[in-house]
Amino acid sequence: MRARSPTATVIIPAYNAAKTILRTLDSAAAAIETCTKSIPAEIEIVVVDDKSTDDTPDIVTAWGGARLLRNADNRGAGFSRNEGVRQSTGAFLFFLDADDVFYATHILTCLDALLADDSLGYVFTRVRIDMPMHEDWRTSLDESCPINFCLRRVWHDMILGFPEEPDFRTHGTEDTLYRACLRRLVKHKKINVETCAQFASPGNALDRQREKFRHAKADWASKGIDDGFRMTPQMEEAALARFTHVARLKGEII
Repeated sequence: MRARSPTATVIIPAYNAAKTILRTLDSAAAAIETCTKSIPAEIEIVVVDDKSTDDTPDIVTAWGGARLLRNADNRGAGFSRNEGVRQSTGAFLFFLDADDVFYATHILTCLDALLADDSLGYVFTRVRIDMPMHEDWRTSLDESCPINFCLRRVWHDMILGFPEEPDFRTHGTEDTLYRACLRRLVKHKKINVETCAQFASPGNALDRQREKFRHAKADWASKGIDDGFRMTPQMEEAALARFTHVARLKGEII
């Protein structure tokens, strides 16, 4: 018998998400309900509004089942996710974007696996992508997606959270670096079931890569298809600093 109930936080960064936020919130609530029928966990939803100019904050408030935080300025998804962590206390962290959904089994699947094995720092599942896609990309997307994993809070803190540099906000790759740091540092496990879905919205990371994902990786590389992503000097410097930090944590650099 567990000494006490596990605690978890679902963090949802939201910017001008009035058209999709209710679907997202309902999916998180359904996943919490399914989980707590099997595990007596205390799970909260925290929405971090990133200075929306539409009705997103009002919709979240009216929905009533989430704690709403509001950024004073528009800071991007990385900052918003970190702020959600800073302003919450759950021992286990889930992240869900405001235009995506958890399936009802997601939280239970992840939390059950972590509670069964204390050596695991995080687990991740397969994510359903709402667009035509060559099979070459699915594994790498599962390993970099911002929504299909759960981790122990300590490891978020150890890798210093999501990068918050402005260029990551511009190019939308903060989640890729975050997951890469976790993979290098901590034991993890893939659970080979789909438990969430990521949707392409105008201008988001998936939408910018539509043409790329239609091709095999080799074809994409040979044809020089532009996927809209850039590694700027600021991003390269931040990535080097993060990987160096992880190497020090592992004792690879003294």
